[in-house]
Amino acid sequence: MRVISVIPGTRFARPIPYRWASGHHKCAGIVGWGGPACSGGNVTADLTTCVPAGTFVEPATLCDHVATLARERRTGFAVARLGIYDYREIRSSLGPAVATELLDRISARIADCLDERDAVSVLPDGDLLIVLDHTDHLDQRLRELVARGSGWTSAVYGQLSAGAAAARPGEDGETVLSRASLALEEASRRAPGAVTVCSSPMMATAQQRVSLDIDLRRAVEADRLTVHYQPVVALDGGRIVGYEALARWPDQERGWVSPDAFIPAAERNGLISDIGLRVLRQALRDKRRYGGSFDTWLSVNVSVVQLDDDTFADQVLRAMADEGMSGEQLRIEVTESALLASARSRAQLIELRRAGIRVLVDDFGTGFSSLASVRRLPIDGIKISRELLHDEEPGLPDPTVVRAVRLLAAGAGVTDIIAEGVESALEVRTLAALGMPYAQGFHLGRPAPASRALRWPLAPASVN
Repeated sequence: MRVISVIPGTRFARPIPYRWASGHHKCAGIVGWGGPACSGGNVTADLTTCVPAGTFVEPATLCDHVATLARERRTGFAVARLGIYDYREIRSSLGPAVATELLDRISARIADCLDERDAVSVLPDGDLLIVLDHTDHLDQRLRELVARGSGWTSAVYGQLSAGAAAARPGEDGETVLSRASLALEEASRRAPGAVTVCSSPMMATAQQRVSLDIDLRRAVEADRLTVHYQPVVALDGGRIVGYEALARWPDQERGWVSPDAFIPAAERNGLISDIGLRVLRQALRDKRRYGGSFDTWLSVNVSVVQLDDDTFADQVLRAMADEGMSGEQLRIEVTESALLASARSRAQLIELRRAGIRVLVDDFGTGFSSLASVRRLPIDGIKISRELLHDEEPGLPDPTVVRAVRLLAAGAGVTDIIAEGVESALEVRTLAALGMPYAQGFHLGRPAPASRALRWPLAPASVN
């Protein structure tokens, strides 16, 4: 077994010298159909041919060998890809020497774990690409590689994650390699130290995710997203006090795409800031056109990604100035996790509050709700999640929870308290009797286009 360092991506990328695991002879067989062979000369796609000392290895060599295995053996082998958690940050912050030592140590430990017919390549991005000569107990073997390969150097701990794909009949080598990389991506999303073996459902999910990303980008570029508005109602009298602006995506083939699907996609592919600014500007224009005569406010949802942008507050204030809107007419909705994400996020919100914009914690109760966090964070109101409000009996808010949240808010000086997800008249009456000032939900008004929603002076459904 040998360790080969390669640069992925192209046949003509500059190769770098291969490294050997300690204790292995330079002419040891790699992945084989027989014993070691040492032919000298150029490296071929058959990795049973030894690479003479001092020879460079092109990136295509190992990949071509996987293609050969896929064509001739078809099954019975696997490709694994292992990644070191935060390798780029380790290299950037601690330096190349520390990163090189880490790769050397991990490569040596991995080499000691492999069978005689296995091969491993160390990629310049810090990942390890392994060809496994059999697929027996693949998941267990990955776990052993992660457990034994992870460990300390003199300066840092290297934690591996791993993904693998077992070759299938009819697949070419490129597909096997791609599925192994996909499996590593899935493992890395889960947690450091996780392992994943690629499956058909995983591939289908990945294809759907990529397709959604592509279609969403096209929709944003064509300005096909729209904005709907859901009223927030004062339970004492049924007057609408504000509207939440909600991004909506009507797609010709998918129909109305759920925000639960496309908002994570927008955060994943870098579109969320563009979408958020578009929604804000559209909401301000709609407010001026349809609801300027009513004493109501608008709220927009803001992602942690947007808050992490140093220019976010300036963008919001510029949009409001362009539309001639005052800060008192806007609310910013953020999750608890976004508020706690970084000092930069909180600084953005503090700047907006100085301009009169109020900050609401969305889905309060689904994160790290506590009196301490509410008191120290720059917020003016909370929107209580439906999950927190209701006990096991459907449709009936829990009085203990409502009273506790009201006391918590009062102790923190928070005045705007909104119950989310209200779906029946019984819930409205119960919440009003418990002193809840505001509510929002399908019973009080479903999201609708501005031409309908912003014309309502009163809630479309009775609060009684």
